[in-house]
Amino acid sequence: MTIGELAGDGDGQVSTPPTPIPVQPKGRPQEPGIGPSPAEPSKSVAQHPTVVGVIDGDTIDVRGAGGILPAGVTSRVRLLTIDAPEKGACYSRDATARTKALLPKGSGVRIERDTKLKDPYGRYLLYVWNEQGVFVNDSLVRSGHAKGVLYPPNDAHWPKISQANETARKAGAGLWSACPGPAPKPAETPKPADADNPAGLPPGPPAGIQDVDCSDLSGAVWVGAADPHRLDRDGDGIGCDSK
Repeated sequence: MTIGELAGDGDGQVSTPPTPIPVQPKGRPQEPGIGPSPAEPSKSVAQHPTVVGVIDGDTIDVRGAGGILPAGVTSRVRLLTIDAPEKGACYSRDATARTKALLPKGSGVRIERDTKLKDPYGRYLLYVWNEQGVFVNDSLVRSGHAKGVLYPPNDAHWPKISQANETARKAGAGLWSACPGPAPKPAETPKPADADNPAGLPPGPPAGIQDVDCSDLSGAVWVGAADPHRLDRDGDGIGCDSK
C-alpha cells in the first residue's frame, strides 16, 4: 500500500486535515488585543475605600466603595476606640501629621465596623488598615499619638488597643511625656453655672459618646462646668468659640 493510499480519500488525492480553532482556556486572562476577560474587574471602578483627607489625629474623610461606606460618597470617619488631641491642644499637630503619614491622600484602606456604625453626629465609627496592612487605630495609640478610650458597645479590638495604650503610657511615648496633665483651674475664676447661658447657645455633646472635636460641630456650644469633651479652652463655659 502506498503513502497516497494511506493519506488519500480514495481517489488518490491527499486530504488536508481541517485547521483546529484555538480555544481560550477557562480561567486564564486573554491575550492583549482580544479584549478584557469577563472575570477581570473594570479599572474605572474603585475596589477599595480611598482616603480623601485627614481632619485631625482621629478623624478622616473617606470615599466609599460600597458595603460599609456608600460607593462614590465622601464620608466622615472617626477612628474607633482612640482619642487624639483636639486641634490647638498639646501634641495635636504631631498626631495629625502622624495620621497623614499613615493614611496619605488618595491611598486605599481596608475598613471594619463594630456593633454601632454611626455616632449622633453622623460620623462612621470604624477600624482602619492602610495599604501596608498597618492597623491605624492601634498604631496611633502604640506610638503615643492618641490614647486608647473605650466607647461601648464598640469593643471588638479593645483588648489589643488597651494593651497598646498601657505600653505607650509606661514608655512615655509621644503625648504621654510631651503633655503634662491638666492644670487645676484657679478658684477665683470658676466657670459660670450651667443655668447661665446668656448667649442662648445650643448644648454641647453629652458624655458617653465617641469623643467629639470642634471640627465636628458647626459653631460654638454651651458646655458649662462639665465639658466632657474638653471643648472649652478659656474656662467661660462656651466650647468651640475660637477655632
